[in-house]
Amino acid sequence: MLGGPHARCYPEDARKYFDYVVGFTDRQVIHDIVRDCARHRPQGLLLAAKQQPLELPGVRERWKFIAPTLRKAPFLKIVPMLGSLGCPYTCSFCIDSVVPYQPLDLEVLKRDLRFLLRTVGRPRVAWHDPNFGVRFDETMDAIEEAIPEDSIDFIAESSLSLLGEDHLRRLQRNGFKAVLPGIESWYDLGNKSKTGKAMGMEKVRQVSDHVNLILRHLPYVQTNFVLGLDGDSGPEPFELTKRFLKATPGAFPGFSLLSAFGRAAPVNLDLQRTRRVLPFPFHFLDNNRAMNVRPKNYAWGDFYDQVIGLTRYAFSWPAIGRRFRATSGNIPRWMNVVRAVSSEGFGRIRYYQEVRQRLHSDPPFRRYFEQETTELPKFFVAQVRRDLGPFWDSLPPGALHHDPNAYANSEARPPPTPLRTGVRPAQ
Repeated sequence: MLGGPHARCYPEDARKYFDYVVGFTDRQVIHDIVRDCARHRPQGLLLAAKQQPLELPGVRERWKFIAPTLRKAPFLKIVPMLGSLGCPYTCSFCIDSVVPYQPLDLEVLKRDLRFLLRTVGRPRVAWHDPNFGVRFDETMDAIEEAIPEDSIDFIAESSLSLLGEDHLRRLQRNGFKAVLPGIESWYDLGNKSKTGKAMGMEKVRQVSDHVNLILRHLPYVQTNFVLGLDGDSGPEPFELTKRFLKATPGAFPGFSLLSAFGRAAPVNLDLQRTRRVLPFPFHFLDNNRAMNVRPKNYAWGDFYDQVIGLTRYAFSWPAIGRRFRATSGNIPRWMNVVRAVSSEGFGRIRYYQEVRQRLHSDPPFRRYFEQETTELPKFFVAQVRRDLGPFWDSLPPGALHHDPNAYANSEARPPPTPLRTGVRPAQ
């Protein structure tokens, strides 16, 4: 049985290797699978509950799995937690955009925080909610009731629309040390960044002022951008990001290349129908090593030129120095430096330069990007072989290939038969 993001995003591929492929999963789905417990060949059975589970095991129940993982962490030991599922926003490229927002039980949250405080000296908790604090007062009331102020260090992904100054003061009092707001685009998603209809330089100024305000209350801010969105064209989106980084020196930039993960997001269906999705192996679909969506308004070479220019600017030594001086606290300062000089900064620049050079000088490589061939370039095959090492020989036949348009192609087919009434196949 396979569950999780790959099962949700690429069920057509997953069912070639598993008897059961499950999307949203609840106790009833698991119960039905255990009762059936049969091989399903040549293709596995696709199953899904109607919604996310209403409750999940908390930290206390998962501690026997969490503790060994923390022991392996050499420096930062961070406990993952969830306060909610789904998302109230509708970013078309996001897997949570069609999942209704759903808070989890606050009593479980309080018990877990008390448990951590008894079990770990000074816990660090990362909230894995797509947007932490949508029901801000209820969530913070629960945290304040459960533990003393500033007794746990918290990290959260949130949106700028939730990070007004009153909320920031409350987060600061309660030990929040880092937030990761999504900016995504200078031309869209104004509801998420609290900028309304503002676009371009006007949005840059508003967001910069807001992020600088956050940095006066919290020591670490990572601002997230998606490069290559259909609303972008020419050098301006990249130049605007440089202007933002100069005006907001303490923010660490997180750049993601636009990627389509199978069935994950509404926009993927249109991208597949217009044959804009490349068949990059799953090994490279991490938002950085391969952009599997052909840009709408850029030639590949021009796009990578812009990405390289922005990444060089963001992780140049002057930018690293400005970020160091604008950040408070030794851990946040040096974390920014380490991230910049590691594979996330310097390493990514080298990788993008290699891709750009091959787009210019390697005809088979360029034909793959231009969708003139589906033969995977040797450059990428060599990376998989190197990364897998002795496991390379265990790859099943065809593992480096999948149908990038399976979602669109499946729309004309009838859904598979469900295992039992009450459990419906994934759509």
